[in-house]
Amino acid sequence: MTVFPHSTYFFALSPHALIMNPSINLRSHILEKKRLESLLLKDKPVVPPDSVIKTFGNLKGDRIDLVLTQDGEGLCQGSFILKRGDWAKFFLDTWFDPL
Repeated sequence: MTVFPHSTYFFALSPHALIMNPSINLRSHILEKKRLESLLLKDKPVVPPDSVIKTFGNLKGDRIDLVLTQDGEGLCQGSFILKRGDWAKFFLDTWFDPL
């Protein structure tokens, strides 16, 4: 984040990822508020099939700081999009803390 101080989003892409259509703009395809809200999994169990803990049901697209993807096997933590802000700074500081 310090290398690119004017960037709004940071896209961490897995070395195993394959971009099928590089002409698609990520901002309009995923990150716009309405589009992001339509892609959200709402009120779904965090640990399927019937976990008591569920995903948020009323989260707005402009309040999302971390976007993860999933496939047929579950969450794909290798690629993610992080929105610049206080939470992102906390997240990265925590992630890279050597304990």
